[in-house]
Amino acid sequence: MPFTIALSADPPYDQRLIERADALAGTLGLPVLRLGDPGCALRLVVTPARLELRVERGELAGGRPVYADLSKLDTTSPAGRSLNNPLLKAVGIKKGNAHRPRVVDCTAGLGEDGWLLAANGCVVEAFERQPVIAALVEDALARAAKTQPETAGRITLRHGNAMQALQHPSNEHDNPDVIVLDPMFPQGRRAAERKPMRVLRMLAGDDDDADALLAAALATGAHRVAVKRPLHAPPLDAGRAPSVVHKGKAVRFDVYIQT
Repeated sequence: MPFTIALSADPPYDQRLIERADALAGTLGLPVLRLGDPGCALRLVVTPARLELRVERGELAGGRPVYADLSKLDTTSPAGRSLNNPLLKAVGIKKGNAHRPRVVDCTAGLGEDGWLLAANGCVVEAFERQPVIAALVEDALARAAKTQPETAGRITLRHGNAMQALQHPSNEHDNPDVIVLDPMFPQGRRAAERKPMRVLRMLAGDDDDADALLAAALATGAHRVAVKRPLHAPPLDAGRAPSVVHKGKAVRFDVYIQT
């Protein structure tokens, strides 16, 4: 990594938080900062409320921390449960049809798409290969499970590379109905990209293997493969055009339907 990242507890004298920080640092293979230690570019902080990422150096330093918060998503109001949502359309959820697909989310990010799908009844297996991002999502799922256990129970988070899982399934007779991909968007105007996404890009890079991931997803034979893209960006290179496109206000889903 071209930057330093370490764990700490806040407040720094809370023994319970210190123990959690030590355990997570061991899992992630990161150093732990104690009170008085010099700072770092990114600090993953265990607090009483949540796990959060603080930027301490560089142009993004200061301001609000980055964390995953699934409770902020509206999944209960009529608008929040509308099947006009382009993601729900992309995975094939239709009004009047009680069937809900089994979904593999290859690029969990901060977990929001997976949570929306689970809230609408899908069983979701979500992969996140960047360890720090995966830790943020795991923390968010644990918090959300306290108030929405049914939704949280439909999501399984995997810390690892979805490409390997797609190419080497543990059970070839248990393939998903739908595979969802949300690789990093092409870099446009930096000022237009929100701080959380810029921080995630620092951690995860630009997902240069997105075309290969799409090829692996299509090779599984899943009925649908849905790819989130910026509204006006070209599709990923799949060797063919999407079967259908579902557009939102700022993003679209390119859907490849296989029979």
